Amino acid sequence: MIYLLKLFKYLKNYTRHMVASMLFLVLSVIFSMIQPKLIEWVIDQGITAGILSNILYGALGILLLGIFGNVANLFSGFSLIKAGQGLSHEVRSDLFKKILSFSFLNFDKWRTGELLVRLNSDVNTVRMFVRMGLFMIVQSMVTIIGSIIFMFLTDVRLATIMSIIMGGTFILSLAFVSIMRPLFMKMRKRLDELNNTLQENLAGAKVVRAFNRQIFEKDKFHGKNMEIYKVSLKVGYLFGVFMPFMLFLGNMSVTLVLWLGGTEIISNYNAHTTGFTLGQLTAFNNYAMMSIFPLVMLGMVLNFVSMASASAERICGLLKEEPDIVTPASPVSAHNIKGRIEFRAVSFGYGDGEDAISDINLVIEPGEKIGIIGGTGSGKSSLVNLIPRLYEPRQGKIIIDGVDIKDYDPSELRKKAGIVLQDPILFSGGIRENILYGNPDAGDERAEHAAEIAQAIPFITEKGWDTAIGERGTGLSGGQRQRVAIARTIAAGPEIIILDDVTSSLDLETEKKVTRGIYDELTNATVIIISQKIKSIKESDRIIVMDKGRITGIGRHEELVSTNDIYRQIARTQNEYI
Repeated sequence: MIYLLKLFKYLKNYTRHMVASMLFLVLSVIFSMIQPKLIEWVIDQGITAGILSNILYGALGILLLGIFGNVANLFSGFSLIKAGQGLSHEVRSDLFKKILSFSFLNFDKWRTGELLVRLNSDVNTVRMFVRMGLFMIVQSMVTIIGSIIFMFLTDVRLATIMSIIMGGTFILSLAFVSIMRPLFMKMRKRLDELNNTLQENLAGAKVVRAFNRQIFEKDKFHGKNMEIYKVSLKVGYLFGVFMPFMLFLGNMSVTLVLWLGGTEIISNYNAHTTGFTLGQLTAFNNYAMMSIFPLVMLGMVLNFVSMASASAERICGLLKEEPDIVTPASPVSAHNIKGRIEFRAVSFGYGDGEDAISDINLVIEPGEKIGIIGGTGSGKSSLVNLIPRLYEPRQGKIIIDGVDIKDYDPSELRKKAGIVLQDPILFSGGIRENILYGNPDAGDERAEHAAEIAQAIPFITEKGWDTAIGERGTGLSGGQRQRVAIARTIAAGPEIIILDDVTSSLDLETEKKVTRGIYDELTNATVIIISQKIKSIKESDRIIVMDKGRITGIGRHEELVSTNDIYRQIARTQNEYI
């Protein structure tokens, strides 16, 4: 419940709507409370007394109270809708802002399916609680309290009996809530797992078909779906037992009131004495029904509270996730970065695992063209991911132009240090829009120049600059996606350009043209190219050889062939020995 209360801070901009809603709701209940008393008056002073005018006046009063009550109820609902939608809008916006602030390490902790459930299903659950749950809680509580007061005003003995029954009913409702809450949490976790499985299959649909694993994935999805089915079935069964039982208690209490009250009326009639009247019994019976059924509904709402609390806990868990990389209070301006990069005894690892790179000491001068090569798992990508501060080193410092990168604003630093990742991701939209993604204000000339360097002009001209491409770049081949991604980084105009093995899908001739174009055209930029192929980095100013997270050699191609065993072996296997 505490997490749900924490989210209520998002209602501060809708305070007037909440206040108006509660006032209209209370007013609606008051109108409802008055109606049984009017019915009592009509029966005792109209029907029993035989006065037609009293019957007409009473009927008119009941009609007007009903109209006023429904109008007040309507306004209350409209105000709550505004507040609920506002809360969901602001919570979802803050969740998305939080996700955008995440570093790569944060994303390593959270799966896509979990994030989607929190932004959609969990937020909607909290919204529905504000819209319906609060409405029902306030309405039920005010109705129950008002009914009890009017029952005691009508007949103390019957009111005492009803109070005992209502207390027992409320205790049963609380017990039911304690049983249901763990099930709701379990159901949310199962929904996370199902969404993760679904997301992975949609993202990897081509891989599933390429390996003919449709049956395996179908069985896996069926298993996750079955787990939700079983938990949901248990929840449904418990509700199926609880609700009829509570309604049975409600009907039995009303029957008891009618029997006790009716017996007293008959006894008074036979004894020719005055006392408890038929109008009072009718009014008391109405109050009893008005109290017991909201109490049953309150039991349902308390379970709604459990659902909303479970969702709120998950939302708050995401909101309190601290970005691994923070912006300094007074960041150093990155506007005049030239591109000198220095690693000082840098070590880094993922999570709690062993170091991916260890004790790296390296200086890259402004405008230098660097190639990095090494086997799988040698730490190449880990090394370059630290430069734009996608991850934080465990030990040591990374200095750019004499300033620790932790002293730069990360967003400003990444404008100056552009990276093309191994798996190039494009967005739905036109090719031109994707190339200008990092610099939307750049013109067509900038986009065309970047595409020319990336050797993308021929296929873009054929397809059309504004031709829409699908999610993640569907509609383009792997090599075409890589060239658009390279052009996107070049068009952003960074002083440091990092290409993390992004020419793997290009033929040797195109790859050579891309590398040559970057080196020739971006003479002032510091360029770092990771590649598994010596041909791609052979003409670099210096080549860095990595193995098991350490730098084992630095030099030009000819030098490394003669001095570095690892490089020599790679050169021999690729016929680049000379």
